[in-house]
Amino acid sequence: MIQTVVLSQPPTSSSVREPPDFPSYANATVILVDRNSQPGGHWTKSYPFVKLHQTSCNYGVNSLPLSNIRDKKGNERFSVHDLATGQEILDYYAQVVEQFRACGRVHLYFNCEYSKDDSGNHLVTNIDTNEVTRISCKKIVVVHNNVLVPSMRNGAPFPIDSSINYAPLNDLPTHIESKQYKKYCVIGAGKTGSDAITYLLRNGVDQSAITWITSRDVWYFVRDGLWGGYKTFRKDTVKLLDPLVKCKTLLDVMLQYEKDGMMARIDTSTMPKVFKGATIDKSELAGFRSIKDIVRMGRVTSITSDEIKLERGTVPLPASPVDTFFVDCMADLDGSFYGYRHPEGLKIFDGNQINLGPTIVSFNFSCSSAVIAYIETVFEDDSDMRNNLLYFPAGEEHTKPTYKLFFNQFYFQCKVFAALGAYPPAMQFVLNSRTYLDAPCHHYMGMPGLLWAMFGPMQLAKKANKFVERVESGDFPDCQDCFGCAGRKLPDPKELKIKEKSMVKSNYPPQKKSKPKSKLSLNCCATVDVIEKIEVSSTVKKAVKAKS
Repeated sequence: MIQTVVLSQPPTSSSVREPPDFPSYANATVILVDRNSQPGGHWTKSYPFVKLHQTSCNYGVNSLPLSNIRDKKGNERFSVHDLATGQEILDYYAQVVEQFRACGRVHLYFNCEYSKDDSGNHLVTNIDTNEVTRISCKKIVVVHNNVLVPSMRNGAPFPIDSSINYAPLNDLPTHIESKQYKKYCVIGAGKTGSDAITYLLRNGVDQSAITWITSRDVWYFVRDGLWGGYKTFRKDTVKLLDPLVKCKTLLDVMLQYEKDGMMARIDTSTMPKVFKGATIDKSELAGFRSIKDIVRMGRVTSITSDEIKLERGTVPLPASPVDTFFVDCMADLDGSFYGYRHPEGLKIFDGNQINLGPTIVSFNFSCSSAVIAYIETVFEDDSDMRNNLLYFPAGEEHTKPTYKLFFNQFYFQCKVFAALGAYPPAMQFVLNSRTYLDAPCHHYMGMPGLLWAMFGPMQLAKKANKFVERVESGDFPDCQDCFGCAGRKLPDPKELKIKEKSMVKSNYPPQKKSKPKSKLSLNCCATVDVIEKIEVSSTVKKAVKAKS
């Protein structure tokens, strides 16, 4: 009997999900079905110069490190400059798959589609051969998204004249090397579009040869404006939390972030309508602002032999068709957050199905999936009880990628960690997870450093809790509905149902010694009530005292 079927379709940024490796699932068998021909989700379709926009130290799965920057103990160290390339990520997921095979409990079906027939049978169909395999299983894990990157489309999403040279970003290096074009027209202003502009500028194309069509202005994270480095991470976090306590509105918080150099927009006279977490550095921002020909007339509706038609006007081609190359950098044409749309009432745990997609840890799909897997393996099969531990944006209004998305994701992360704090081993799992950006293993002074940041002069825990209080009291004029969960209370710890742990030892990951885990379950976003219940060891107390 197959116990779990993981459906990695449509492809996602981290479509490889680890099988349960907790004692209660020590003998579970897992099938992974993916319509891609190899592991890696949309990374298999990405452009050759793509890199992570987030740090490598917390991307991927728990059992395998990605970052090459390590401390003396082998822990991955946080660095704003440690951004894995697309090929490094594909190689990484290939290693993850080899771990799956080595444990003998994971069956992999790539280049396949999943379906269910009228009789309720679970079917896996090979896309090339149409061979059908029928399976039986106890539980299904489904990834809900509709990520669509340019190279996944068959041509432009609007009419273009046959004389137009048009291709996805993947082809840009070849066309730059050919030196046959006088003008480049980049369509799209998100992560992909910004990468195209940077690549053009850094490969000898002058700004005067670039036209940038941006249907909507966006907010960017500025990574080297937000984070200084390994030793200053905790101190830098203060810059994120202070405005949440002091500013009158959420928009004021965003504008304060901009003043502090942590957020940016290309044109300070235009208020962006979009924020998706795209992250750049200061040099990239300077490059963007050097572009003089930026077209802000909405989406392109068609391209003729002599003009570009848009929603709010028409502009001539930058040059003749033979001298102009159009770069397709458009994604999420439905206006969603990277294809993620979660309707009101979506449940992550729904009977014998687990629905992945919502981020319960702010802008972190890797850690969100890890926490959901932990809940599945530790808590009893009570969907209502499990779902009460999880908070995430849902519904049309609260999943729109506006500036409010940053704040609702942080608010929901605070609530999830406060709920998990009712069961200390859960927060111990989070703090020992390499996928958690704030994990002590990634930062200077480890757990003592986190404690000092929380309880010392920085008061991170108090400030995070104050933000939650302000949201729930309606103190922000531009957030009067608690991001869609007004009136929802934290679960009663007495209602938590914990599985009896099997004494069978898991064989995943294979041939790996487990690291000693912290006995503390602290996090800078947990509530003060949860933190005060935790007994700090005398060793840590001395470390904190010594630093003070």
